[in-house]
Amino acid sequence: MHKRLRLLSSLALLVFLFPSLAIAATETLARVTLENGAKVRLNDDFTWEYVILETLPATSSETSPQAVTAITAIGLNTTSTINLASTSGANKATSQTMTASAMSQAELLKSTAKSGVKVSFSKAEWDDDGRLGLTFDLASTSSEHYVMIELDISLYDDSGSKLKTETVKVWKAIFRSPDTYLRKGEQRQSRTFWIQGINASQWTKQLLSLKIGEMNSRM
Repeated sequence: MHKRLRLLSSLALLVFLFPSLAIAATETLARVTLENGAKVRLNDDFTWEYVILETLPATSSETSPQAVTAITAIGLNTTSTINLASTSGANKATSQTMTASAMSQAELLKSTAKSGVKVSFSKAEWDDDGRLGLTFDLASTSSEHYVMIELDISLYDDSGSKLKTETVKVWKAIFRSPDTYLRKGEQRQSRTFWIQGINASQWTKQLLSLKIGEMNSRM
């Protein structure tokens, strides 16, 4: 595994030293299967990504299967990215399913990092109305003082099929209250976010993946 990681690091260094390579390169510079079975790819923007979803044709055998979604769990700059699905035919139904290796490494997908901030899944609960409540832990090593952090939460059923993606403000400070900012060295817990439309009997494995989106900071 270390040899493969050194190879990816070398490729990233090449692109850094020769920017023209990054312009000419495709989105994926390399794809590697690690010893633990996880599939990783190196992008030309210096991020590492675990490939966790594949799109399979649901209505036509002529549609080519494509690996379409990836989430960064570790990276050269700890930036989380998700590449959305693309299809070869218009208006053809497809289904998104987690790969077997992603399901076996599901715990790795429950945290994500960007710009020095790490967000991790903390706990799940259900209310009397059948809504799913999700709470997250945040930690910062950044010198920025964050007042808003957006998080994309993708949920999957026990078979690995994608159910839905919810976007929430996982951290939002109080206006002009510096003590509510997320600062360097601090660890905070988010409020509980309630999500409708998830069947508890189909979410016993608690499969989800996370991506940090927009981040606002203040001096």
